[in-house]
Amino acid sequence: MVTFGSADNRPKVVLLLSLATSIVLDIIFLSGALLTNISRGEIAYTHVDMAAGSIFVFVISMIISLSLWPRIADWFESKEKNNKIPE
Repeated sequence: MVTFGSADNRPKVVLLLSLATSIVLDIIFLSGALLTNISRGEIAYTHVDMAAGSIFVFVISMIISLSLWPRIADWFESKEKNNKIPE
């Protein structure tokens, strides 16, 4: 059962889900950059490159996830309404 609460709580839930998604994607980006630096003998990315890249990834992923999570929430709620057994 998937419920995202009342209409008042929905923006908060979408914001929290977007923040969590952006943080996870940022961690994946930083892990990839650090692993690339470790695996090569020379430094491939400077600290400034990684900081600027992680800020860019965070901002872009927030923009995208803020547009996607409301649609995903609507899809889950409509799917649940369609799957209810009529009484």
